[in-house]
Amino acid sequence: MHLKAHFFGIGICVLMMSAAPVSAKDPSPQQLLDMAVSCAYVVGIAEGNKVKMRYGAADWLDVVSRVEQMTGLDSDKSLNLAIAKYNRRARTMGADATLKYIKSSAQSCDREMAVIRS
Repeated sequence: MHLKAHFFGIGICVLMMSAAPVSAKDPSPQQLLDMAVSCAYVVGIAEGNKVKMRYGAADWLDVVSRVEQMTGLDSDKSLNLAIAKYNRRARTMGADATLKYIKSSAQSCDREMAVIRS
């Protein structure tokens, strides 16, 4: 699913707290948490490599916290999945290519956070 759809779902969940049932097209709470944790992870790495971001890892961790509070889910599994994903990529593509991919992903997350905040 496209990130914009994920963030739209987060915006709805975090900001609206709708009691209406979620449609089949909306991402699950676990998918939302996985995406937010992944963004927090890649943005944190990008920031550590001196990439300027409008929205930092702390902003993403706030989203993670809100999703956890609303759903009762735990982000530990999501974090482990994100770390494993990028470790696999580094073994396959090499550290430099992985870092470039992480920076690109962080910039996409930054744009998507702008959508959430708007």
